[in-house]
Amino acid sequence: MTAQPIKADATPAQWLKTALSPRKRIMALASGLVIADAVPAVGFAAGLGLAVGALPQGFSHALPGAALAIAALLVRGALTQVATVVAARAARAVKGDLRRQALNGAFSGRLSDAETMTATVEGVEAMDGHVSRFLPARMAAAVTPLLLIAVAAVVSPFTAGIFLFTLAPFVIGMALTGMAAGAESRRQFQALERLSGLFLDRIRALPAILAFQAETQQTAVIARASNDLARRTGSVLKIAFLSSAILEFFSALAVALVAVYCGFNLLKLLPFPAPEQLSLTRAFFLLALAPEVYAPMRRLAAAYHDRQAAEAAVPSLKRLTEDAAPVAARPPVPV
Repeated sequence: MTAQPIKADATPAQWLKTALSPRKRIMALASGLVIADAVPAVGFAAGLGLAVGALPQGFSHALPGAALAIAALLVRGALTQVATVVAARAARAVKGDLRRQALNGAFSGRLSDAETMTATVEGVEAMDGHVSRFLPARMAAAVTPLLLIAVAAVVSPFTAGIFLFTLAPFVIGMALTGMAAGAESRRQFQALERLSGLFLDRIRALPAILAFQAETQQTAVIARASNDLARRTGSVLKIAFLSSAILEFFSALAVALVAVYCGFNLLKLLPFPAPEQLSLTRAFFLLALAPEVYAPMRRLAAAYHDRQAAEAAVPSLKRLTEDAAPVAARPPVPV
């Protein structure tokens, strides 16, 4: 499989999509395994609801539900492990393809040695989190909540409406923080390039620096560049932590809203005419399912920085590979 030609005016997102296209099959498999996690999630919620609903009839009646919940947890653990391994293999294959292309373009002479080193090391490594964490999380965030909401609608259409309504803050919050994180990630990568260039140049000029006794001066120059990188890295992490905190808050608020509705419905204390009457089994099923509806969005928020880091590295990789001849990718990594 050969990489598609990349347009010179491609945006970072378009460049990444084209550059990763030779490995789209294994990346699709990793995303599919993450989405498949919804099945044991529903099984666990159903088992928990059946077990709790059967407890008033005796402990023995709750055993089938408890067994279903435990089996779902075991299947979920196995799926998570397989998905992690497949995603790691996809990331390793993508990095190998990009590193070969980067090395082919390293001899064009258009980039300095520092830029070449940063692109082939830090730039390529930035693809690891993008492929192994962000892409599967993005696909799961787009599909899994809708699947779980559809399942919840069978049990309680009103609760499914709550799920849909409370997904809006997640989308708005991620859009706002994503724009700010993108600019900071680009500035951080540029600071990393500057520090790499300074360090490489000073290593080469070390005999001259020692001869002219300029160690203190050059140490101060590198320290300023290092402090600038640390400051910009701190800004990126600040935005990432802030976005995660906001989404965690909305997630907890949404789950609490579902819990209040289910509890007041069971007690028949709703301040408005009840659209439905929940049983104890159905209420616990919805309560166990509620965190799973928002979990894919939370994982996407945690991995969103990986996308920004990859897009920040695209300009350097693009300059390094745009004159390189396309190389044939190795056969897909066996799973």
